[in-house]
Amino acid sequence: MSCTIEKALADAKALVERLRDHDDAAESLIEQTTALNKRVEAMKQYQEEIQELNEVARHRPRSTLVMGIQQENRQIRELQQENKELRTSLEEHQSALELIMSKYREQMFRLLMASKKDDPGIIMKLKEQHSKIDMVHRNNSEGFFLDASRHVLEAPQHGLERRHLEANQNVH
Repeated sequence: MSCTIEKALADAKALVERLRDHDDAAESLIEQTTALNKRVEAMKQYQEEIQELNEVARHRPRSTLVMGIQQENRQIRELQQENKELRTSLEEHQSALELIMSKYREQMFRLLMASKKDDPGIIMKLKEQHSKIDMVHRNNSEGFFLDASRHVLEAPQHGLERRHLEANQNVH
């Protein structure tokens, strides 16, 4: 009888082990099923949102959408053209300002030279300052360009041309 009880206990232990394995497998399947169910729910929600968006888009005729896009394209082209014109105007303004400033520096240098002809130390100092100003002007022309751009963009187009002519007349 001891063999049969031991055999029954061994069989019971084997059955318990098999039940644990089956229980673990069932838990794993439950976890996988839950994850899959969440994915399916997310897909359903996504599909519902897509359908809602399509319904909203269907209420607007395609011709309206196409006309809106064409109008936006026209506005973009106009803005690009205006941007090109402003850049050109800005470059012209910068070159005019550079010309005015160089003429001004030359005149001031000549004036100072004429007033200080007797003192060679002052003449050397003026020449050094003049060369430094020219060097700084060349190095900072981009920064000057950016500062000038703020003023040019605020000014009306026709006013720029008038100011260029007046500035050129005053320089000569």
